[in-house]
Formats: sequence, structure tokens, C-alpha cells
Amino acid sequence: MIRTTLRRLGAVAACGSLMALAACASPSRPEFMTVPTTAGLTASRGDVGYHSVTTVNVAGGHETNPLWTAQVSDADFKAALEASLTAAGYMGTEGSPLVVTATMIDLKQPLAGFDMSVTSQIQYRVTRGDQVIFADTVSATGTATVGQAFAAVERLRLANEKSVQENIKEFLKRFRANAR
Repeated sequence: MIRTTLRRLGAVAACGSLMALAACASPSRPEFMTVPTTAGLTASRGDVGYHSVTTVNVAGGHETNPLWTAQVSDADFKAALEASLTAAGYMGTEGSPLVVTATMIDLKQPLAGFDMSVTSQIQYRVTRGDQVIFADTVSATGTATVGQAFAAVERLRLANEKSVQENIKEFLKRFRANAR
């Protein structure tokens, strides 16, 4: 009788542990934050910055704590920004070297909800030597629904990724329109 009870308790504890692991927060994935080649966002020969971005610096991100909430790390944000700049025709060494610096100021996340919306606020600076050719702060929102992910931690990660992707997309639009 005692052995049976202990076995059942052990099975319940094992199931509980597996469920807890399934609910752990996972870090954002750069491939889902990357803006693919998009008409209207792609640089052409003669555009400011065409194949000229040689360096991308990022700051302000946070590593994900699996026991807390999904975040966006500097490394993942940098990978997504570099891939987006490459897809848009800005990464390269053809023109005067440009440096893109992006600082994540805020990642406003909900505590709970069925549809989760995250707003990212990122400050961008593009420089050529000591000259600032673009500076702006961009805010963008991304939303993930229960239909996209049942687990709240998964919805939050998806909303983070969509928010950062929309933020990079808006940066590319503004840079293309306002770089001098």
C-alpha cells in the first residue's frame, strides 16, 4: 500500500516537473524578428547607406530567465538587425562606412492576457565617422493571440518577436526617407 502510494506520488511529481518545464520562458529567436526583403524598404545603388553599413552595435537587451518572462537579448536583437539590414541592401563595404547603433530603451510587456501585446521602444543612430546621418526613437507594437500559442509564455515570446520586427521595419522606413 505504501509502495503504491509512493509510486503514484512519484508519477505525479514527475508529471508536474515536466509541465513546469513546458511552461518555462524561452528567448526570442532572431529569425522571427528579422525583416525579410520587402518592396519599398530595400536600398538601391545611389541611396544613402546602400551596401555601406559595416558595424552594428546594440545595447539595452536582457537575457531571458526561464523561470520568469521571455526577453530579447542583445545578441538576438543584433542578429535580427544585421539580417534585416542585409536583406534591405544596407550591409556591405561599398560606400563610406556607416555604423548603426540601436539601444533598446523599453520592452513593455503585459503580465497576463489572452491576446498579448508588447511595445518596444528603440533608439537608433546611424553615423559616418563623427557625422550623425540619422537619429530617431521608434516605438512599435506586436501582438500574439491564444490561437497562435496556448501557453502564455509562448505568446509573450511571439509578441516580443513581432514587436521587434515591426520596430526594425519602421526604422528601415524612416532611415530610407530621412537619412541625410
